[in-house]
Amino acid sequence: MNSKLLVFDLDDTLLLTSGVIKKDYSNLEQIKLFPGVKEFLINNHSQKILVTKGDKTIQEKKVNILGIKNYFEKIFFPLTDAHKINCFKKIIKQYPNNESWVIGNKITSEICYGNQLGLKTVLLRKGKYKTLKAKDDSEVPDYEIDKFTELSNILKCKQ
Repeated sequence: MNSKLLVFDLDDTLLLTSGVIKKDYSNLEQIKLFPGVKEFLINNHSQKILVTKGDKTIQEKKVNILGIKNYFEKIFFPLTDAHKINCFKKIIKQYPNNESWVIGNKITSEICYGNQLGLKTVLLRKGKYKTLKAKDDSEVPDYEIDKFTELSNILKCKQ
């Protein structure tokens, strides 16, 4: 049986950043994981990878403040969406015998790329992209959740 590989987005997926973090990042110390995230990362024994787009220094600082670095086998810091899809392709090559899932909050990147690459996709409806509507089937997730704590049930049901 193949094991699960879970590829997570960071912002607005593991924590709320939209409307929380100031433009100058002066309040980064105040960020907090969504309820249930830390417990999930500790108790779920799937392989986990984090792909978080943006300035590496800022994204790394968020990961360190949240104390989640050690729960991921690898962390990628792509600068652009083009780099992000390349990270996903690299991950699939490195973990070919896994049932791979992408968990993110943005249908135009994580969900779209996951679908294009044949991965299972879970959309967390949080943050500034929560009301985006799919323009076509490539942006329709396999599953949608409103709270991070719903993720475990989806993964358990779909063995």
